Amino acid sequence: MISEDDLLPFLRRDDLHVQLTALRALKNSVIGHSEQKSSYLDRGVVPDLLAIVGLSSDGVHDPLYDECRIEAGVVLGSFANSDPEISSRLITEQTFTTLVQILNVSTPPQLLLACLRTLTALLTAEASTSFVHQYPAIPTALATLMLHYSVSLESHGLTQQNTQILTRLCDLVPLVAPSHSFIHAFGLKLTPPLVKVVRCTILRSPRQPPVNRRLQSTAILALSHVLTPVGARELSLSAPEFTDALLALLRAPETATRLSSASLLTTLYTSGLSDSGSSSGVTRAPQNEALALVLVPTLMKLLDDSLAAGDDGRGCDPQILQTLAIVCREGGEVADRCVEVGLIKKIVSVVMLVAPNNHFSTGRMPERETRLLAGGLLCLAALGLHKEEYRKSIIEAGALGVVVAVMNRASTPAMREVKIAACHVLRTLSRSVLLLRTTIVESGVVGGVVDLLGDPVETPMDTTVDTAEPELLIADYADEKAFDIEDKTENLEVRAAAMAAVCNLVLEFSPLRKPILDKGILPLIVAGARSRYAPLRLNSVWALKHMVYGDDMETKAHVVSQLSFPLLMRLCDDEEIQVQEQALDFIRNLIARSENYIDMFLENVGVAQVFELLSRKLGLDEDPNNTEPYYTEVVVCTAYVLVHIAAGYERHREVVIQQEEILKKVIRLMSHERDEVRLACVWFVINLTWAEEAGRGPGPEDEDEAMSASGEIHFTECCRRRAEVLVGLGLREMLEVLKQDRVLDVREKTKTAVYQIENLLGDGNEDEAGLGMNIDVDGIN
Repeated sequence: MISEDDLLPFLRRDDLHVQLTALRALKNSVIGHSEQKSSYLDRGVVPDLLAIVGLSSDGVHDPLYDECRIEAGVVLGSFANSDPEISSRLITEQTFTTLVQILNVSTPPQLLLACLRTLTALLTAEASTSFVHQYPAIPTALATLMLHYSVSLESHGLTQQNTQILTRLCDLVPLVAPSHSFIHAFGLKLTPPLVKVVRCTILRSPRQPPVNRRLQSTAILALSHVLTPVGARELSLSAPEFTDALLALLRAPETATRLSSASLLTTLYTSGLSDSGSSSGVTRAPQNEALALVLVPTLMKLLDDSLAAGDDGRGCDPQILQTLAIVCREGGEVADRCVEVGLIKKIVSVVMLVAPNNHFSTGRMPERETRLLAGGLLCLAALGLHKEEYRKSIIEAGALGVVVAVMNRASTPAMREVKIAACHVLRTLSRSVLLLRTTIVESGVVGGVVDLLGDPVETPMDTTVDTAEPELLIADYADEKAFDIEDKTENLEVRAAAMAAVCNLVLEFSPLRKPILDKGILPLIVAGARSRYAPLRLNSVWALKHMVYGDDMETKAHVVSQLSFPLLMRLCDDEEIQVQEQALDFIRNLIARSENYIDMFLENVGVAQVFELLSRKLGLDEDPNNTEPYYTEVVVCTAYVLVHIAAGYERHREVVIQQEEILKKVIRLMSHERDEVRLACVWFVINLTWAEEAGRGPGPEDEDEAMSASGEIHFTECCRRRAEVLVGLGLREMLEVLKQDRVLDVREKTKTAVYQIENLLGDGNEDEAGLGMNIDVDGIN
């Protein structure tokens, strides 16, 4: 017998018999005794336990060796599943590194199960948004283990131990990657084994043994968490019986089974069955109808049952709210059904109950209530995307007060998801011009949203155009010091969400624009545009686009003084296609109705570089590999950049007409399936052949010459020559087709273009008047 006071020295003995005896005594001493656990932690027991658990057998199999590791793993699990003051002391890099290394098929099943329990408990206590980033091998490890332990699931069923291991592996999936930033790479590894596990649990013949319901619901939720839109689409198309089986589970007696099935079906219907590769505006009526008629009633019943269970709504499963948030994003009949049954009031009641102000001042909220609050706010944000009346109802229910409180007082990392959700609510509410000018402006939200952006990262401004290959330019967005700061703070998702909320607040008509700018936010936005974190980069460029929207030349000048043209060009070739879209829209807004900024853009970047860029972007969606709708969005905003250049001075139009490759692409795009592409192309022709204001020629410095009769003849001749160039490239035939276009606006603008062309070439009449136009974009998000 070993005395408890002498246990620690014996844990370090080479004699495995002695070590095993000490471990068993330690286990009996600490299980169920918090004071004993705290005492041993003070004396440094954790490193000894980790050393035993992580021992290598060097290829020699000894049952005592395995028993010692298993006992050490059980003791670690006992510490991890204690109260927070005890379990938090195990949350160290050494602990996680050791546990991750054990996640392999050679680990004894009992030890693996103990370590999975420990890892689950620790990550539940303190979620880490960068866990996958810190341990990139874990997706492969989890996938390998799932495949290994699910081999017998298809035919013979699982032993109790293997069932527990698979359940714990599925439990870990949302915990090791709670952040959506890592879901894509994570999902590629985990989707195949999870599909196998789920398929085996939901598609079973009568001859097979019944499946463990806990494993079934956990696996379904895990698959829902990692399934990407591409994976969902492939799964939906390849296995319709998969969807049918999930629909049947919506009637299962177990709440967890119904909820997990609803969650995965929501992912399949909102991601997998959509025609997201189409740019023709095809609606998703069948999917929306399925969501409205099948999933909404199921989810609302689950929510009502949870609220009726008492505890002021705190007993509600956060997964219900998170799934409803995804459902509500669809809008249409889905959102209408949710609102009709009182979802807004129900959600706000839960939010108000779990979010008293004292929580925000202390930063202490139970993990479940944190998830409830975040899920509730995300539901409101999703509903607010669609209708003004929904946004008004959210405001009237009192949700804005919670949003402001979160932004102004919730400052601890544990509130990260809540802060992100609050930012999303503010973003959707600010889509309303009325609310932006009334309730929101009086809410005191400015200080909070700016504070969430953090301090600006100082980086040297570019002074020359960088001609390196686009894929190499991301490294220049932030210097190494800035990247280190971003990694250590683990606050990038919050900053990205706050930046998204800022986008609508800095529009020209927003009364919050000046207060926000006065707080020195521009350097923060420019720093965000340099970030290596794609969502922050995207939202920062979106905010900059909104800042240069409209006719406020002072603000435009202020933005241009901070944002360099080399950085702008790099953003136009960003790795993320949505960033490219926003960067090109920035240019579109910058040069709209401003010949001076057209000059500045061409001079600072270079005429050849500008049109080479625009030519590449016009051809993006011609590549069969570029199937995302965002590629077409890039084509649209590129076309409108050309529209604005062609609306400039005569010299600008003369530069454009020399770009034969671009002219050919524009004419070819007149047959594009997307209405807005065709419309932009017609606008381009109208502006390029517009001769109604001869005075808008070389520029103000040549006004006298421009207004002379000879000057007017010169401008008319230039217009005629441009018309001849366009007709020579096949424009007339394309315009004839567009006269019969299905869209009225395209048909009407085509009439104007045809009139101008025919009038310039001497075979038209003067019954119609031409017009030139700039079309900038506010892009309220």
